[in-house]
Amino acid sequence: MNAPSHPLSQFVKIPGIATPIPVESISHFEGFGNYSRLFFVGKTRPIVASQTLKLFELQLPGFLRVSKSYLVNPLHITALDRQDGRTLELTLDNQASVLVARRRVEHIRTQLITPGTH
Repeated sequence: MNAPSHPLSQFVKIPGIATPIPVESISHFEGFGNYSRLFFVGKTRPIVASQTLKLFELQLPGFLRVSKSYLVNPLHITALDRQDGRTLELTLDNQASVLVARRRVEHIRTQLITPGTH
């Protein structure tokens, strides 16, 4: 699948965690209020960060904001499933499923098909 690439040496600093985390190890973020859950490839438990999804979105321009609550690393998307005419579901390589907001479906589809367009 064509997806925007990230520099492999890119790291993200998480408040409260001493060691920066490699971007390629993060599959997606889930926002809830002023906090975010970080989900990783190969791990079942997320990390909770006291930082909003918006701040992570600004730090990680290669990630896709697929809805109000989710920010996804396009490197870890394994499948796109069009549920009906207006619903798109992304499957990630850690078996997580994320629904794309209806108003963002076409934009996300275009970004995944044509890398470097966001």
